[in-house]
Amino acid sequence: MSSLLPRFLHRSILLGVGILMTAVVLLAVVSMSLGGIVAQTTEGLAAAVNQSGSLRMQSYRIGMALADGAVPIEQRAGRVAVLAEEFEQRLASPRLADAIPTHAGDAVRAGYERIRTDWHERMQPCLRADIARLRDAGRDVSEAEVPLSYLADVDGFVERIDALVGELETLTEGRLAMLRIVQTIALILTIVVVLITMILVRGRVIQPLGELLECADRSRRGDFSGRTRFTGSDELGRLGEAINHMASDLSHLYDDLEGRVAAKTRDLERTNHSLELLYGVGQTLHRLPISAPVFTRVLHEIRDRLRLRGVTLCLRDGPDFQEGRYRVSTRSDDEQRGACSADGCGACRGARPYGSDTLPIFPDGRQSPVSFPVTDQDRRFGVLVVDLEEGQALSSWQGRLLGSLAALIGTALSLQQRQRDARRLSLFEERAVIARELHDSLAQSLSYLKIQAARLDALLGKAAEPERIRGVLAELREGISNAYRQLRELLTTFRLKMDDRGLNAALEATVAEYRARGTTEVCLDNQLPAALLGPNEEIHVLQIVREALSNVVRHAEAAHACLTLAASDAGIDVTVEDDGCGIDPQAVPRGHYGLNIMGERAVSLGGVIEIGPGRNGGTRVRLTFPNRDARIPDDRPVAAMRTS
Repeated sequence: MSSLLPRFLHRSILLGVGILMTAVVLLAVVSMSLGGIVAQTTEGLAAAVNQSGSLRMQSYRIGMALADGAVPIEQRAGRVAVLAEEFEQRLASPRLADAIPTHAGDAVRAGYERIRTDWHERMQPCLRADIARLRDAGRDVSEAEVPLSYLADVDGFVERIDALVGELETLTEGRLAMLRIVQTIALILTIVVVLITMILVRGRVIQPLGELLECADRSRRGDFSGRTRFTGSDELGRLGEAINHMASDLSHLYDDLEGRVAAKTRDLERTNHSLELLYGVGQTLHRLPISAPVFTRVLHEIRDRLRLRGVTLCLRDGPDFQEGRYRVSTRSDDEQRGACSADGCGACRGARPYGSDTLPIFPDGRQSPVSFPVTDQDRRFGVLVVDLEEGQALSSWQGRLLGSLAALIGTALSLQQRQRDARRLSLFEERAVIARELHDSLAQSLSYLKIQAARLDALLGKAAEPERIRGVLAELREGISNAYRQLRELLTTFRLKMDDRGLNAALEATVAEYRARGTTEVCLDNQLPAALLGPNEEIHVLQIVREALSNVVRHAEAAHACLTLAASDAGIDVTVEDDGCGIDPQAVPRGHYGLNIMGERAVSLGGVIEIGPGRNGGTRVRLTFPNRDARIPDDRPVAAMRTS
């Protein structure tokens, strides 16, 4: 069997182990099943032995009850009948009858049938005859003289019962012996199967797995030279063959990967150097003002990093440069201002655009220079020209990097131009704001002073009364004072506006200023989001607020004043409210144009000024104008001021 089993199990370890384990399980099941059957039958035989043993005792109890002369005959007959009935029940009990073999030739069956026959055909008739004689003896003779046939036959009957008990015990011992034999055979077969399984597992599983683990450990350490000897058609054999192929493939792949890693490392280092160069050039162009020295510094860095023969930057009509073309180069013979010899930057010194299929070769063996356009969006500033060393070729990554550097230079030039345009536009806007503010406030005061000067000149020419002349002079002084005050207000407003912190900082400074001018406690509640108003709107709002607070401090005699700014879907709401003596908008003194100027500013914002009594007395000045994002231009006249 040992020679046949390996051939049977040669193609599959799982099949062989499964068959052997199934055999072990079947042997265990058969052994346990037979043990259970024998145990069950043995348990029934033990009960039958006990039951048959009780028949002996019952036979003697019947005899003792029959021979007990101290008991009256009728009671004795009843007692004997009860005991005989119990004997009959025990003889026919399933505990005894079920344990008796069914086939007729069995010795146990013959002994059991003999006892039944003796009981029914001999012992029971003897009992009935003995009872009848005992009843008759009571009338004619004494009981001691009556012969009892049951007592004469009971010993033989008991011997036959003992023989049945012996047969049952012999049957029980035989079945137990058979159980021992079956279990011994099953144990031996189980041990044999387990030994075969252990031999199979050791030779086909443990040893191959050991070598496979050793190969795996060597592969984990980077040694792919390990090979396993266990190759075949079973599972571990196929696995071993696969591991051998895998180790061979990994060895080749590992060698290839080392080369790839080295190449990728070089690419990463090159990319890192490229990023460093781009970042350095970007920082230089961002931090320093663009000029020829800055470009020279950038070009030297490009030449040194990329190991080029020379780098030249040709610009057309660049800002801050001379008229015509401008050239910056890393070569000493090219570092000069002036016009290029070529007709255009694209053809600077025979350069060809990058990406051309062929590049002309100079007589000294060098390739012609390569040019990269310096552009930003649709605007072209010039070209970046690269001179190569003899035999040097421009690789693709160098071409992409130089193209990015040229674009970066173009972006810097475009950004510088945008910044200049923005500064120029900002200067124009500031000039327009200053002109508008001067026209809206100081120009009107000066016009009023001019009118008063004309009146004074007319009065002097007519030799008018001194009182009238002094009145005009007083109005001139007051007008000059108002003009001077307005000039100071404008200067203060422009200084506040120059602060980059925005409208809120200007309002806080204004509130602090007017709080310090008098005894009025001024509070500020600004609920406007940042950057909601434009520069022109901020100037108008700030001027209206300053004019209103100036009136509060100078005329209202108020203890408290509050400045509130809020925004809603309807527009912007600016309110200045005090608890002073109030104001009559219809009784404005001559030469005072503050309220009119506030109304004109409201018109320029597209809103209105409302002047009326406050909630707690005093005066409330309220400016409302539409939000800039929702405002629709309209040429219709706007009611600038409402009074109530």
